[in-house]
Amino acid sequence: IFPIILIVFLASCGSNQEQGSDQESQTQEENTVQSLDFSTDESESSSDQSGGLEASAVPSAERDAKFYFNQGTSSYNKGNYKAGIENFEKVIELDPENVRAYYNLGLGRYKLNNYAGAIESFSYALGIQENDTLSLLYRGLVYYQMQDFRNALMDYSKAIEINPNWAKAYYNRGTTRGQLKDYVGALKDFEKAISLQPNNGEFYYNRGLAYYKLQDVYNACYDWQKAKDLGFQDAEKALSLYCRDQ
Repeated sequence: IFPIILIVFLASCGSNQEQGSDQESQTQEENTVQSLDFSTDESESSSDQSGGLEASAVPSAERDAKFYFNQGTSSYNKGNYKAGIENFEKVIELDPENVRAYYNLGLGRYKLNNYAGAIESFSYALGIQENDTLSLLYRGLVYYQMQDFRNALMDYSKAIEINPNWAKAYYNRGTTRGQLKDYVGALKDFEKAISLQPNNGEFYYNRGLAYYKLQDVYNACYDWQKAKDLGFQDAEKALSLYCRDQ
């Protein structure tokens, strides 16, 4: 009933900045695969440019880890998740505390539908850095795909606790509450998501679904019309089916 935003963030070696694109799927199953946004290792620069250490002064394991990390991001960008996974596994062998490598490994495993492996990778990342919001959000998504809605809810709630202004986290938690038939809770989460991103048609569409489940057809139709006005095409079907007399 509730679509979810599938956010694909590929982490860089030197930055925790969130970069990526939204994806939509019906009933939280992935219908389309969008390209991955990523940045390469921001810490990598020549000694001539940075005035830093000569390459020979950088430990070999560190150089190799950066090489494999960037190879992994390049493979993911080309859609070759198997090769990317192999590279991130090599990064972890060389740098076992690399949170970004564990996160990216989890992302690749998720893309290949290895949900158990993805949860393991995201959990390792969280074991190193418990406030890693990307790993929380994506582990929540994997739990959702496995229909483990309780654990998904906990991960989204933790992500919101860390970053209370993250619209996508509220939206995804709202979809999870919808699956648990907590429509009042879902409505509150969609309202918060809309307050943070008031021009997102999908948020209005799903708030309309929550209103409809609560038998508030008037507000449901209002939100679906708003979603249509913002360009969310699924809203037109809902309007034609449920709002003819409104």
